[in-house]
This record gives sequence, C-alpha cells and structure tokens, in this order.
Amino acid sequence: MRVFILLLTAYLMLLITSEYVLISDDLLYDFLGKQLSYERINELIKEGKNWKWLTYIFLPILILLKLFLVTVCLSIGTLILGIENSFKKLFQVVITAEFIFLISPIIKLFWFSLYQTDYTLENLQYFSPLSVFSLFNPTEIEPWLGYPLQLLNVFEFLYWLALAYLLKEVLGKSFSGSLGFVASTYGIGLLIWVVLVMFLTVSVS
Repeated sequence: MRVFILLLTAYLMLLITSEYVLISDDLLYDFLGKQLSYERINELIKEGKNWKWLTYIFLPILILLKLFLVTVCLSIGTLILGIENSFKKLFQVVITAEFIFLISPIIKLFWFSLYQTDYTLENLQYFSPLSVFSLFNPTEIEPWLGYPLQLLNVFEFLYWLALAYLLKEVLGKSFSGSLGFVASTYGIGLLIWVVLVMFLTVSVS
C-alpha cells in the first residue's frame, strides 16, 4: 500500500509541477490564437483552471485501472499455466515496475525547462523521448500510427525487463522463462489495447 501511495504521489507531483513550470497562459494564447477570439480564449483558460481539480482525481483512477488490467493479464497467465499465485503479489510486482514510466515525464520536465525553453504546445504534445516516434516528423505521421510508434520506446522495453525480473521468484522461473511469460500475457493484452486505440483513432479521424 505504501508503494502504491508513493507511486500516485510521484505522478501527481510531476503533473502539478509540469503544469506550473511548462504550461503558461501565453502558451495557450499562441496555440489557440489562430482559431478563437481573445475573449473566448480567456473564458477557456478560466474554465480550465476551475475544473483542473478533476484532473487530479482522474489521474489516480486511470493509474489504478492500468495497474489492475496489467495484473489481470498476468493473473490469467498464471491460471492457464496452473501456477499458484495471489493477485496481491502480482499487483505488487506491477506497481513496482510502474515506477519506470516516471522517467519519461521527468525527462520532459527538465528538457523543456532547461534545454528547449522556446517551445510550443505542439512540442509538449508530441514530445516522446527515446521512442521510434521521435525519429519522425509528427505532422507527417498518420494519426493512427502515432500511439504505437510512441509505445515503441526504451521505457516500455525496460518495463518488460523489470516485470520479468520481479516475477522470477513469484513464478519460480528463470529470467528468460519469466520474460516469455510477460510476453505471452502482458504482451498480448498490450497488443489488443494498441489495436483498439488504432481502430478508434481511424474511426474518429
């Protein structure tokens, strides 16, 4: 429970710090200035600040949902293979491995606050460090390809390795066997999710 609270606290602190340091009213004016009037932009900024608290409520819910779904994938795998394991142990493994994904927003925060200080809202939106997506011009990529290309990154790779390492003792397998388990459980679940996101993106666009 302590690890879970620490994870949520870290995510919330990064979100609050990033919003305070990186996203200014001037940035929003520059982004929306060509589409809306000055008065309308003022209204949107004011409404956004009034409803910002909802973001801080939904973020823990979304993180918890993600952790739960990943744990479900692993749990289904143990059931199929006949490996006795509690959902709680698997959930603890998933929580611990999730800390790897904090590295990306930390890099983003330092990159735009210290290195690329002259940036636009589009730069923030498309920033995907150490991913295949960063090798392309975002404006030239089909919308449905954006998410899978962003997902192909170093942190996702490290996450797989972390899950495999942490699951070794839990599953009683070697590292390679544990990695194969991750690929056949979490990997399949992730693939289904990516296909769903791509389908929804094509349908909306």
